[in-house]
Amino acid sequence: DPFNSTNFPEPSRPPLFTFREDLALGTQLAGVHRLLRAPHKLDDCTLQLSHNGAYLDLEATLAEQRDELEGFQDDAGRGKKHSIILRTQLSVRVHACIEKLYNSSGRDLRRALFSLKQIFQDDKDLVHEFVVAEGLTCLIKVGAEADQNYQNYILRALGQIMLYVDGMNGVINHNETIQWLYTLIGSKFRLVVKTALKLLLVFVEYSESNAPLLIQAVTAVDTKRGVKPWSNIMEILEEKDGVDTELLVYAMTLVNKTLSGLPDQDTFYDVVDCLEELGIAAVSQRHLNKKGTDLDLVEQLNIYEVALRHEDGDETAEPPPSGCRDRRRASVCSSGGGEHRGLDRRRSRRHSVQSIKSTLSAPTSPCSQSAPSFKPSQVRDLREKYSNFGNNSHHSSRPSSGSSVPTTPTSSVSPPQEARLERSSPSGLLTSSFRQHQESLAAERERRRQEREERLQRIEREERNKFSRDYLDKREEQRQAREERYKYLEQLAAEEHEKELRSRSVSRGRADLSLDLTSPAAPACPAPLSHSPSSLDSQEALTVSPSSPGTPHHPQASAGDPEPESE
Repeated sequence: DPFNSTNFPEPSRPPLFTFREDLALGTQLAGVHRLLRAPHKLDDCTLQLSHNGAYLDLEATLAEQRDELEGFQDDAGRGKKHSIILRTQLSVRVHACIEKLYNSSGRDLRRALFSLKQIFQDDKDLVHEFVVAEGLTCLIKVGAEADQNYQNYILRALGQIMLYVDGMNGVINHNETIQWLYTLIGSKFRLVVKTALKLLLVFVEYSESNAPLLIQAVTAVDTKRGVKPWSNIMEILEEKDGVDTELLVYAMTLVNKTLSGLPDQDTFYDVVDCLEELGIAAVSQRHLNKKGTDLDLVEQLNIYEVALRHEDGDETAEPPPSGCRDRRRASVCSSGGGEHRGLDRRRSRRHSVQSIKSTLSAPTSPCSQSAPSFKPSQVRDLREKYSNFGNNSHHSSRPSSGSSVPTTPTSSVSPPQEARLERSSPSGLLTSSFRQHQESLAAERERRRQEREERLQRIEREERNKFSRDYLDKREEQRQAREERYKYLEQLAAEEHEKELRSRSVSRGRADLSLDLTSPAAPACPAPLSHSPSSLDSQEALTVSPSSPGTPHHPQASAGDPEPESE
């Protein structure tokens, strides 16, 4: 059975076999096979060391493989020794596994899928052979038609494969595996979605070059479905299948890890613009403004916002805590020169929308070197609206004469002077307006930053208060339970004490009665009912003394048998 584990080879107590170090192991294999009476085919067999799992080369001698045998003669503990295992060759075993996965169904398929993780964990060399033999394609084909339980078994085996370097390299070179994992994110079953997200996180964090491979897989899957890329991630963030904070954190972490691994700006903004079109800004604000949002989710959402603002060139935004701390490689426009590189950098879709809104609500910023063409009527309207700018520019450009020139512009100004007015007055006006607009934007950013900090502090304060309240309530419950237990124990002790006193009083009354009945010739005067210990001792002495030394000493008789005393 190719899915059997090697933890319990047969027989449990291995027999002894003498190997010759100067002969190739292949010539001695038949003797080992005959000694063990193994059911394997002789041509498909190989030898494996139990202490390190290494496979021996059958074409070489033991003397040539002394490095592999290092530590083999050492004691394995509890008096046991290491052994050599006769087993199926890796390539034969892998092909048998794949064939059984393709051709099995029902209980056999379930057992095979369940055993995959264990056999990969037992034999690391099996992973490499499995990847080379297109085992990943087999898993995807079987998983595409299986139910959620079988998919979970396949994901467990795939996670074990990705722990090894050969397995991870196989997944990197097999983009269909990443596509299948991204497809499982849209599953209706929480455990499948959670495991798929974890494996994608492992894949992205393994190397920065894996982020473009994930984007390629996402684009391929969603294009085939006819939807926008990253739709599966947004469905999780929008909580269409109910609230699950853990899935939200995993999904947002996957987005941030992918963005942090992208080296160029175009790919970064391609991903960000897709997410913005799908409404990630509204989703992020809803989660940030909602009370009781998980702190890990808040952290991941803030990381996304900081990375986006940093890439858009916001000087007030700090670099993201992880990933690319410098702005990515920009794409230079073909029409622009080197001095226009800063203006030609690409911006996000959100930044563009905000810029359009700001241009509609405020004057245009004088970023370009060529001033806009204004008509004389527009210049006059601007000078009438901002009289101080008009006065300054008019006085600076008028000729020196004794007559006073009115502040209202007239048509008596010479053409060169009017041209200078058209250049100076609007540019100064626009420069001042742009400066005011920048100051208002900076104030708005500062206000939002303070609100965000206050909101985070309020959330932390609420969490601390909630924890303190829960802790105090638990302490109070424990104290009340302890007091009730103490009261109950005191009540039991009081009852026991009362019972003990009652039993003592009863036994004392019986003792007094026996003493009154067994006393010898009582005096004529009435004796008191209560006797002290000394009087009791004297009476005992009186009753014992008349007996002669030769007579046997009997114990004191009870009140019901007074005859010995009467003699």
